[in-house]
Amino acid sequence: MIQSISRAFEILEYIAFNGNFVRLNDIADAVGLKKTTVHNFLNTLKELGYIEQDELTPRYRITYKFQCLYSPDVSLFQIKKELRPVLESITEYTKETSYLAIQMGSYFRHELKCEPNRSVRISLELGKEYEMTTTAIGKVFLSYSDHLQTSLMKFNDENFNQKLKEETKQIKENGFATDLGQYEEDLNCVAIPVFHQRKVVAVVCVSGPAYRFGENEINTSLKKMKELLSQLEKYSAKQA
Repeated sequence: MIQSISRAFEILEYIAFNGNFVRLNDIADAVGLKKTTVHNFLNTLKELGYIEQDELTPRYRITYKFQCLYSPDVSLFQIKKELRPVLESITEYTKETSYLAIQMGSYFRHELKCEPNRSVRISLELGKEYEMTTTAIGKVFLSYSDHLQTSLMKFNDENFNQKLKEETKQIKENGFATDLGQYEEDLNCVAIPVFHQRKVVAVVCVSGPAYRFGENEINTSLKKMKELLSQLEKYSAKQA
């Protein structure tokens, strides 16, 4: 057993199980360490964003960042079942193809698609793994994962990485991403995250030919997607 890891979890467990507003002295007494040693652990955990100090008192508490480590208590089967009607409503409203995508490490995969009854329509392959950096769906996943950005940026040049950082920051602020012919010429799409318990569990996207799916259509589609997701109790289009 690695002692430093064991000690860090002892400290975290003490904070979590004792009111989540605890003093340095109490932690040190409980785990049997010197105050200076506990203080060093706490400073490291603060820098990582897993604990913070109370604004009014010198007490420590665990932050919501720990929720990002939990596996969502919702299965892929549930996600697909519960969001299929959303895709159907989106396609009925927009008359364009809608998708539900999930993240698979540094790639994503389309799990569901709903196609309109039109002779010209977008149809991307289900089950295929797509890379992140040139698609609206991928950029949404990137925007909410610093770890994913760091790992993928190792393979690109500095200019590309800087542009991607700026773009993902804007996507997170706006709550959606667009792809105007970047992945495939004459193909436009808009994508939004689907949250469950503060974590992105999927991305919903609408794609259409550029000649009929332009800025106005993208904006109306975006509004409709957010409206439909807001009607679901379990999911949301924005982080709580």
